[in-house]
Amino acid sequence: MPPEPHPDTSSRTNASADADPLPLGPNQAETSQPLSSGLFDDDLLDDGDRANSRPGLRWIVASGLVLVLGVGGWLGYRTWQSSSVAPVVVTTGTPSRDTLENRVDASGIMSLGNQQILKAPADVTVEAVLVEERQRVERGTVLLRLRDRSLEQELDEAQIQTEIFRLQRQRNAELLQDHQRTVRRAKERLTESRSLVDQGFISEDEYNEDRNALETAQSELRGAEVELQRSELEIRQNQAKLTNVRARIADNAIVAPFDAVVLNIEVQPGDGVQSEGTLLTIGDPNQEVVLFDLMTLDANKVSVNMPVRVSIIGPNPEKYIGRVISIAPQAISDSNGDGDGGGSQAMVKAIAQLERPSGVLIPGSSVSVEVILVQRESVLALPANALHQEGGETYAWVVDSDSKVQKRTVTTGLDTLDAVEIVSGLEETDLVILALPPAQPLSEGMVVETPGAPQNSGS
Repeated sequence: MPPEPHPDTSSRTNASADADPLPLGPNQAETSQPLSSGLFDDDLLDDGDRANSRPGLRWIVASGLVLVLGVGGWLGYRTWQSSSVAPVVVTTGTPSRDTLENRVDASGIMSLGNQQILKAPADVTVEAVLVEERQRVERGTVLLRLRDRSLEQELDEAQIQTEIFRLQRQRNAELLQDHQRTVRRAKERLTESRSLVDQGFISEDEYNEDRNALETAQSELRGAEVELQRSELEIRQNQAKLTNVRARIADNAIVAPFDAVVLNIEVQPGDGVQSEGTLLTIGDPNQEVVLFDLMTLDANKVSVNMPVRVSIIGPNPEKYIGRVISIAPQAISDSNGDGDGGGSQAMVKAIAQLERPSGVLIPGSSVSVEVILVQRESVLALPANALHQEGGETYAWVVDSDSKVQKRTVTTGLDTLDAVEIVSGLEETDLVILALPPAQPLSEGMVVETPGAPQNSGS
């Protein structure tokens, strides 16, 4: 038995058959289609047609989604690939031959060697100043003339006393001659008395009187001789006094004890100066020295004969070479004097002498002092930030000819504030990464870019 037609389908079919057809235009006779023949007109499609059209729609939508996902994934992959392949930019340089040193820096005051302060020999008055400050003088040059009135008076008295002693000596000499004549006469008389006694012309008592007279004359002669010797000694003593006074007066003429430079004059003509008062200061211009202080920790590193560099404090100063000649055995606390109760800093006094006089460094001026503790010349060196530590080993990042990073283990030597000595592991032609890129760790084989440095080059 054939299936019965669907009621909805039958009714729509009959309605279509009963309806009058619309009049056709002249060009629509063969091509006209029913207006309700669209693909998506659900009211005009039967259930079978709608069932057949849904898989095609789903296929089109699925294909679009796949296309969108594919394009997005491809773009994301290209973006990721582009960002991962781009090289990291680094700063590079090559190891250089340089002189490395460790040093201690200090500040000091220029001075002259054999510096002396000349003082007044007694209470004096400055009669004349014959030199000027910074003047060069030869040994024996009179620098100042002083006047000591008490010495002048003492000299006058000593000279007068000398004349008195000379007169006394002259008188004693005359008396000695008189006593010598008296002794001669007494001897002659005694001889004559001896003969007369023998002949019986005089008594023995008279002879004894003449003998006593001779003895008395001889005793007085000896006294005269002693007085003459005393006069001689007094004259000699007074001569020594005169010499001493004259020497003290001569000391009032202050002379240069060596070839010197006048550093400072403390007096003016007419000034009264007490004994041991400062007159002026001189120094040897052939010996330029620097007086400087060291902190106790630095002083432990410094020793005599270490080289030093001395320069005037300022930009681009000329440096003068010298050596440490003295280090104090103990530290001295130097109070800051601020009155704020800050305490004091213990410092060690040291002296360095220039190898050759500069001729331009002014005594008393401030200078900078660099004491060279250790120095290595013409060694391979790198900045300290170009080296890294890992597992007890020191290494550097090196860029090869293919712009790829390599880790190179190195052996270091002298480590200074400026650079580190490279004993082994690197050559002068190696291209070393001086600074690591921020937030970008390096790994061996990574490709890097070195602006300013030729690619595929070791320098």
